[in-house]
Amino acid sequence: MKKWKLIGMLVTLALLRLAAPAAAAGSQAESTTLPGEEIVARAWKAMFGERSSADLRSIYVEGYFHGAAVPNRQTVRRPNLFRNETRAGVLVFDGKRAAWATRAPDEKGNPRGPELIEEKYWRHFEVDIAIIFPAFFDHPAELRGIEAVDGSDAYKLFVPLPLGGSVTYFVDARSFLVTKRMVSWDGDGKGTEPPWENLIEGYVETDGVRFPDGYVYAGRDGREKGRYQNVRFNVDAPGELFKIPDELN
Repeated sequence: MKKWKLIGMLVTLALLRLAAPAAAAGSQAESTTLPGEEIVARAWKAMFGERSSADLRSIYVEGYFHGAAVPNRQTVRRPNLFRNETRAGVLVFDGKRAAWATRAPDEKGNPRGPELIEEKYWRHFEVDIAIIFPAFFDHPAELRGIEAVDGSDAYKLFVPLPLGGSVTYFVDARSFLVTKRMVSWDGDGKGTEPPWENLIEGYVETDGVRFPDGYVYAGRDGREKGRYQNVRFNVDAPGELFKIPDELN
C-alpha cells in the first residue's frame, strides 16, 4: 500500500507541474487577446474610477525636473491645448502651433517679446500633453502585444499623434496603470532621434484620481526622477490661456 501511495503522489506532482505552465500560457493568451478598447476602458477606471470622460476637462500640474527648485506650471485642456509657465516665460500650444506668449528679459536685461516656436518643434508640445494625460484616452491606439516591465506583463498601446510624434504606453496587465512610456518625435520611432524612455514608479490619489507622482528618465547626470505636485483637475482653462499672441498671426 505504501508503494502505491508513493506512486500516486509522484503522479499527482507530475500532473501539477504540467498544469502550471499550461495555466500560465492560457492566462498569457487571454491577456494577449483582450481587445484594445477594453484595455483603455480598464485603464480609465484604474486612474479615474467612476468619472466619465466628459467629467474630466482639464488638468493642472506643477513639475519639478532636473533638480529645479521652481516648478514648471503646466495646464492641459483636452484634447490638445497646452500651457507651460516656466522661469524663462510662458509657452502656449493651440493644438496646431506653439509660441512664447511672454518671455523673461535676456541675460543683459533687454526685454523680449512673443516669438513663434520653429514648426519642427510643435510636435513636442503634443507629446507634453500625452505625458500628462494618456493619449489613448483621446486618440486611437493600436495594441502591439505584451512586454514585461520590471517583471510584470504590460500591454503595449501605440498612439500616433496628429503632428507626427508617437507614444507607446505600457499598461500593467494587473493594475491597468501605465508603468512605462516610449516617446518618439519621429512617428513610429524610425527617425533620426532614438525613442525616449521614461518610467512611472508610483501613483498618488488626488480627488479620487490616481495620478503619477512623477517619472524616471535618463537625465543630464544619469538617472533622474521628475516629480509632480499640486495636481488639480477641471481647473478654469479658457481658450485665451492657450492663444498664440495676435502679433504672431
